[in-house]
Amino acid sequence: MFNILQIIEKNLADGPSTISLPHKAPPPTGYRGVVLLDPTLCVGCGLCAYVCVSESVTGASSETEYQWHYEPGRCTFCARCVDRCPASALHMSAEAPPVYSRPGELDTSHTVPFPACKRCGKPKRPSSESLLHSAAGQIDDQARELYDLCERCRRLHYQTAMKSMLSGSLGEERP
Repeated sequence: MFNILQIIEKNLADGPSTISLPHKAPPPTGYRGVVLLDPTLCVGCGLCAYVCVSESVTGASSETEYQWHYEPGRCTFCARCVDRCPASALHMSAEAPPVYSRPGELDTSHTVPFPACKRCGKPKRPSSESLLHSAAGQIDDQARELYDLCERCRRLHYQTAMKSMLSGSLGEERP
């Protein structure tokens, strides 16, 4: 009859006996893994952070950039942030995240710099094609150029256009 210590000694001497499978099982259709951001599409609106109930997605704006931060350890993988992103900058990984041992090990941060205004060069909020279409519908090239201006330059453009339109209509009424 074997003694338990002999069995333990034999198991330790033989090493692990787990057989690795040749392929990893594919995730099911519609699997929701960690949230991923494409900084080139992000408009820095902060809507993802606003709708995140677990506060795993946070964001902070300055005049020149938007700081996006994601903590997968707090995430409930509900996909609300992905569904509400007006610029389609967020999507969820189709794979399970790697195992982590320390809190914050898988945290992700991105800095989204604001592009320069085409007229004055100051940073302005970015706008994506999908956001422009949802906000304004079908837009022409002239309207698209206005979205490349900062708020101040856009306001100056409208004021100048209104002034010339009013002075033109007043000039026509005079005999």
